[in-house]
This record gives sequence, structure tokens and C-alpha cells, in this order.
Amino acid sequence: MNAEELLQEYRSGRTEFTGVSLVGAGLAGADLIGIDFSKADLRRANLLFAFLHKGNLTKAQLQGAKLAGALLNQAVLMSADLSEAQLQGASLQRANLMCAQMPLANLSDANLREADLRSVNLRGANLRGIILRSASLRAERGYNASDLQRVDLRRADLRGANFNEADLSEADLSGADLKEANFLKVNLQGANLSGCNLQGATLAEVNLEDGVLAGADLRGANVSRINALRANFQGADLSRVSATKANFSGADLNSVSLQGANLLGANLSRANLIGANLREVNLVDADLVRTNLQDADLTQAILERAELSGAYLFGTILHGATMPDGSTHA
Repeated sequence: MNAEELLQEYRSGRTEFTGVSLVGAGLAGADLIGIDFSKADLRRANLLFAFLHKGNLTKAQLQGAKLAGALLNQAVLMSADLSEAQLQGASLQRANLMCAQMPLANLSDANLREADLRSVNLRGANLRGIILRSASLRAERGYNASDLQRVDLRRADLRGANFNEADLSEADLSGADLKEANFLKVNLQGANLSGCNLQGATLAEVNLEDGVLAGADLRGANVSRINALRANFQGADLSRVSATKANFSGADLNSVSLQGANLLGANLSRANLIGANLREVNLVDADLVRTNLQDADLTQAILERAELSGAYLFGTILHGATMPDGSTHA
């Protein structure tokens, strides 16, 4: 079947084209709303600006297909192969992409609001400027976690997205809007989140080793039990974060704001907190061994039972702070 025959049969009322072979077919701008392309071979097909709203593309072969600007809202693409597909500016709102293969796909500026991306493979994909607001990328029992290693998510809209247990190692999320996003147990090792909006986000038990969050806004975020070993938080705002038992060992927290944060039992050994705002912070049972607190402001901080052996306190402000022995600093 060729493209012309397909369009003729679709216009006559046929919508079921399961397993059809349309390799390299020219279907740009075609009206194919509600079509059933399940298991179809659409490799390298030209579907630029095509209308595939509510279409069924389950297990379809779409490697290298041109889908830029296409309308795929509420489409079903479960287990579809979209490797190296071009989806720039495409609309996939509320689409089901569970278990889809999308390595090296180009989804820049695409809209996947409320899309189901559980167990999807997006390794190396270009997601720059993508909208993933309220999308689900969480791990599903019995399936592999979503693979987003080294993806480009710069300046993406990811507000409220669910990334639970996904792999975002070495991903670039700089400048992304991640307000109230859920990153529970996500792998963000070596990821770039500089300048991100993470207000109210959940990053509990996240692996952020060697990550970059310079200038990020984490006000009110939950980073309990996070592994931020050697991470770079320079100039970030972590005011009022919940960071109980967090690991910031060796992290660069130069000039950060941690005002009012809860760092109960946190590990800050060898961390750089030069000039940091630690006013009213809870550091009960915290490990501050060999931590650099030069010029840091710990006014009214609570340091009961904190370990300060070898900490550098030159120029540190401790006015009204509760010291490790329970006494109040003048």
C-alpha cells in the first residue's frame, strides 16, 4: 500500500491499518484522526504536521520518522519504536508512550503535558524546551525505570512531573522549571540543574553525586537522605528545605541560603559553606567535621550534639546559636 491508497481508503471510512507497511511514505499534513496504525511500519515516513489525534500506534515502527508539528494528543504509542524520530514542536498531550523506545529522538519544544512516559527509553534524546507538566515518568513495578540518561532538558517545563526512580544521570536540566516535581529515588548523578526552579520539589533519596545546582531555587524542597556528595550548590537558595540525614559531604555550598532549613543528622563534612546563610537552621546531630564555615551566618542556629571537630570558624557569626554542649553563644 502506498500513501495515496491509504488516504483514499481512510476517506472512504476505513480506520484499521494494523501492520501496514508505509516505509518512507509521504503523509505530511494528512488528516488521520483516530487511525489504527498498530504494528505498522512507518520507518522514515513523512508525517510532518499530520493529524493523528487519538490514533493507535501501539508497537508501530517509527524509526527516523518525521513527526515535527504533528498532532498526537491522546494517541497511544505504547511500545512504539521512535528511535531518532523528529518530533520538534509536536503535541502529545495526554498521549500514552509507556515502554516506547525513543533514544536520540528530537522532542525539542514538544508538548507532552500529562503524557504517560513510564518505562520509556529517552537516552540521548533532545528534550530542550519540552513541556512535561504533570507527565508521569515514574517506575512501574515489573518494568524498567524510565531511561533519560544524558537527555537535553534545558529550559523545559517540568512542573509537577513525576520522575520517581527514573535514570537522569548526566542529564542537562539547566534553567528548567521543576516546581513541585517528584524525583523520589531518581538517579541524577552528574546532572546539570543549574538555575532550575525546584521550589517545593521532592528530591528525597536522590543520587545527586557530582551534580550541579548552582543558582538553583530549592526553597521548601524535600531533600531528605539525598546523596549530594561533591555536588555544586554555589549561590543556590535552599531556604526552609527538609534535609534530614542528607549527605552534603564535600559539597560546594558557597554563599547558599539555608535559612530555616532542617539539617537534622545531615553530613556536611568537608563541605564549603563560606559566606552561607545558616540563620535558624537545625543542625542537631549534624556532621560538620572539617567543614569550612568562614564568614557563615549561624545566628540562632541549633547545633546540639553537632560534631565540629576541625571545622573552620574564622569570621563565623554564632549570635544566639545553641552550641553542641547545649549552651547559647553570646
